[in-house]
Amino acid sequence: MQVRLVPNLQLGERIIGPTPDPEANRALYQRYAKRLQARLGIGFQVYLDMSDGYDLLHARDYDTDTCWVVAAAVYQALTDSAVITHHRIISLSDQALILKATQPIEQQLRQSPTDQ
Repeated sequence: MQVRLVPNLQLGERIIGPTPDPEANRALYQRYAKRLQARLGIGFQVYLDMSDGYDLLHARDYDTDTCWVVAAAVYQALTDSAVITHHRIISLSDQALILKATQPIEQQLRQSPTDQ
């Protein structure tokens, strides 16, 4: 399964993320991605999304091979219900990101989509 971490979402001129600085958000998520990949191991491929959410907004609907992990602020900004309903999206709290707490995300990723 592919796990794509989305640190920022660009809506028009506005960038939404855990901090106002997109580069800082990417650095935080890069650090988290390395930890998550090490914890998940074989069977999961963790990537950092550098598209500022473009890839998520234009992803193939009902893709069961990809899970999107987004910042809490990004999740709240996803008002397009089609994006939320057509993709497997997990919200990552700012606290879990800073503390590199991967256990809640690991548990959700290891569940099959039908178990949720």
